[in-house]
Amino acid sequence: MQIYDKLEKQNKPSCVALGCFDGIHIGHQKIIGDMCRYASEHSLSASVFTFPASPASLLGGYPRRALMSQKDKMAVLEKLGVENCYSIDFFKIRNITAEEYVKKILTEQLNAKAVFCGYNYRFGKNAGGDCEYLKYLCGEPGIEVYVTSPVCYGEDSVSSSRIRSLIENGEIAAANRLLGKPFSLEQTIVEGLHNGRTVGVPTINQNIPSEFVTPKYGVYASFVCIDGKRYNSITNVGIRPTVNGSRKNVETHILGNYFGELYGKTVRTELLYFVREERKFNSLAELSKQIKRDIDFVNDRSIYRKYSY
Repeated sequence: MQIYDKLEKQNKPSCVALGCFDGIHIGHQKIIGDMCRYASEHSLSASVFTFPASPASLLGGYPRRALMSQKDKMAVLEKLGVENCYSIDFFKIRNITAEEYVKKILTEQLNAKAVFCGYNYRFGKNAGGDCEYLKYLCGEPGIEVYVTSPVCYGEDSVSSSRIRSLIENGEIAAANRLLGKPFSLEQTIVEGLHNGRTVGVPTINQNIPSEFVTPKYGVYASFVCIDGKRYNSITNVGIRPTVNGSRKNVETHILGNYFGELYGKTVRTELLYFVREERKFNSLAELSKQIKRDIDFVNDRSIYRKYSY
């Protein structure tokens, strides 16, 4: 997949999916999948026009609370069949009107012959354009517009904001179903306090990026992905109050015996199921006993098999 951080005039006619696509949840996957199929059927370049960060969060002045890293976003788009991704700094085009957006970007730069978007898509200066106006503006240059209806799970539509709320409330299994994949963090292993090793439950430590949504503090059944292989694990997200911690981090105990050196290595931790809230124990020995009870709990309920994606 070719990734562009600025607009470049394309000679080959394209089919373009429009949206921020944070998390690339099952609703986003429907839009992008439909776009890729149309592109293949009509010999068009399968493209996505997106932003590294949500315009709403940038203009609203609150943290992005991202559901995935930019690196992961690009990897998933490529896996879905996208050939070209235009990930453009929002502030470089924020003052382009809806009319200019269609004329200068979709028509003149991307050479779009068809575009796909969600039902609530907005575009142009001050988000002045909606789906109906997009259809109107695309009429003259002859661009086909396909608007995807809401994808629902339960009684509500799937959205990035709904998924963030689920993650923050510890409903990680439900969030993963809406994402279509486990919520995960790929971060470098950092030096910990080595307390776990002394009580028989060695752990690896990872920081949570400041721009990421923070899962509810507590213990999760998880997978750790190391060199392409998944290992069952148990993860604590929080501040580690038993050792008077204050900075949030992700601390994971890999089940079974893993003897490889991991410090400085970048691994992925996937959260599967919320087990319990984080709490302070009277001693490390008491904490160790609880961790073993947590492991028995998830094994007794076949959590790793049930929530594997």
